Amino acid sequence: MSVCYSKEVPNTGSETETPTHRFHTTADRIIDRAAPDVTTIYQALLHGQKVRPEFNILGKRDVIGTVSEDKEVQHKVDGKMETVVKKWSYFKLSEYKWMNYDQAVDFTKMLGAGLVSLGMKKDSRVLIYAPTSREWQLCAMGAFSQSMQIVTAYDTLGESGLLHAMNQAKVETAFLKADQMPILARIMGDIETVKNVVYYRDVYGMPKGCEEAIEMVKTKFSSVHTMEEVVEMGRANPLELNIADPQEIAMVMYTSGSTGKPKGVLICHQGVMAVAGGIHEFIAPYIEYGKDVILSYLPLSHVLAFFVDMYCMYSGIGIGYGTPRTLTDESVRECKGDIKELRPMIMMGVPQVWNTIRAGMLKQVDKSGWLVRKLFYNAVELKNGLRHYNLPHNFLDGIVFKKTKEATGGRLKFVITGGAPVNKNVQRLMNAALCPMIHGYGLTEASGLVSVQLPDDPTFNNVGAPCPSIEMKLVDVPEAKYFARNGQGEVWVRGPSIFKGYLDNEELTKETITEDGWLKTGDIGEWTPQGQLSIIDRKKNLVKMVTGEYIALESLEATYKNSLFIQNICVFADSRMSQPCAIVNIDGAQIAHIADEAGVSYNNNHPQEIATNPDFVRAVLSDLQRVAKRNNLTKQETLTAIVVDAELWSPENDLLTPAMKLKRSDIRDHNKDALEAMYAHMGLE
Repeated sequence: MSVCYSKEVPNTGSETETPTHRFHTTADRIIDRAAPDVTTIYQALLHGQKVRPEFNILGKRDVIGTVSEDKEVQHKVDGKMETVVKKWSYFKLSEYKWMNYDQAVDFTKMLGAGLVSLGMKKDSRVLIYAPTSREWQLCAMGAFSQSMQIVTAYDTLGESGLLHAMNQAKVETAFLKADQMPILARIMGDIETVKNVVYYRDVYGMPKGCEEAIEMVKTKFSSVHTMEEVVEMGRANPLELNIADPQEIAMVMYTSGSTGKPKGVLICHQGVMAVAGGIHEFIAPYIEYGKDVILSYLPLSHVLAFFVDMYCMYSGIGIGYGTPRTLTDESVRECKGDIKELRPMIMMGVPQVWNTIRAGMLKQVDKSGWLVRKLFYNAVELKNGLRHYNLPHNFLDGIVFKKTKEATGGRLKFVITGGAPVNKNVQRLMNAALCPMIHGYGLTEASGLVSVQLPDDPTFNNVGAPCPSIEMKLVDVPEAKYFARNGQGEVWVRGPSIFKGYLDNEELTKETITEDGWLKTGDIGEWTPQGQLSIIDRKKNLVKMVTGEYIALESLEATYKNSLFIQNICVFADSRMSQPCAIVNIDGAQIAHIADEAGVSYNNNHPQEIATNPDFVRAVLSDLQRVAKRNNLTKQETLTAIVVDAELWSPENDLLTPAMKLKRSDIRDHNKDALEAMYAHMGLE
């Protein structure tokens, strides 16, 4: 193919560095703003209001009730299996209710003025500890309307992480959903600087214990108000906007922290708006502004969801908020799930979301007759082949892929995946059966986006060209045998979107950013012949085997996720081993079904007992080894032993980060005994 996605900057590069690359249409410049007069986040909202004041920009659904259903669950009691009836609750939701630009600007101006009434001022910090929602975004914009900074904390961060963020960032106001009040009540004795607490609640109400927690919080903080009360304070005491300068800090965004305490990343206003301008440079031809909508449900405290929301707010893409719990029709009652209700044109997801969708899709296909299966798989190959050569291919949608498209509302133009590498086979299936999947790569330290594919890019195994807001080069990593002369090396990026440093950690900041402004990402990349970036390793996850050769844990995990048996996998290796081993995660709710598919007999055992059944473990390992062979892995990359964990890994049980990345040390500790037994079986001390 003749398409070139990035260009080399003349007179750059050396023996240890590749030439610097920039996006192909902006090779002579780097985008540093969304528009000439849009260099701060609140200006993005004002820009949207100026262009289309009555466009519905922020949508939400109210919880109007719950529906309870009885379900029979098998439990082992005194050595015998018994059937227990449990009540399961499902939400009943309203249709989407929208706030247009005029209403959003009015609300956030009044909220900002209300925060000033509480004693906040320029550069005061507001911590947002809440799930993704319209209220989350309104709070952020309200703070920005008066040059305050926000501090982001995942709603699954946990008590110690939340306390660390509050105290390190010297937060003055904490904003949270009422559901989080019990957590605040438990740690309030150790909170050092918070003076005000602002909260919101669902229309339906609050879970048990929240009202009592609010009363407890009032004993510590004299200023405790609902969001609506603060807005009314602002309405009674209106103020002119006080918008920050472009280089001033907009937020302290805490990274999810797969090891150690979360780090506070300092991101300025212009950094976010440079990303927005960079996105606009290449995505505009694929969007109908003032009409298209996106479903936002990933954590807004993660940079991926945040910068996408900011771009949508600037450019005029309606944002409909949903939750992982209510996405599908199966997860709600007496209403449609968020996807079918909103019928979005754009959706985001992390690889685990797409892996789950792929597995569900293929399991349905495999239940069909041989003719349907053959038709489906051949159609996937045919459509991807036609896309590759830019030939007509949409005729297959109505013949083969009609049901899969209808499951997401039937209007998707493309989906975005980020947060970790997505497997090629997942992307191939999504491209064919759903819509184009564009793979992006970003970092909190780069205000979000570093590189991304275009929706009409038919290639795989890459994360596209450098975003127009940065420039990029690859630098030698000699200890792992990655050299610039081979088009490989550590990814370094530079531009106006690079962060201002880590809060209260100058030493780490200097280790991460060079004196001339290059951010050292820690990721290992490779240039494709067409100027795209492929992420092939991470420096921290390169492990030297007993042979002296390195293997890449994350890359292997992405490959092994091709197995339809597993939900997740954490590969382990060290210098004692000639081959790696792994802890495999299989949801306990599905483990008996998977055992049936593998032809393993069992006697209605508890999921954890099936997980330790030697026949079951061998069946899963054999399937993973078949995946290794199909994907041409070497012997030293092929798993030699596994442990099965039947407790689903999630942020809630602290085995995944809120961005759905593995917490290796916690997974290892959680499976310590089984892991040690596996090591002993492998002959390791």
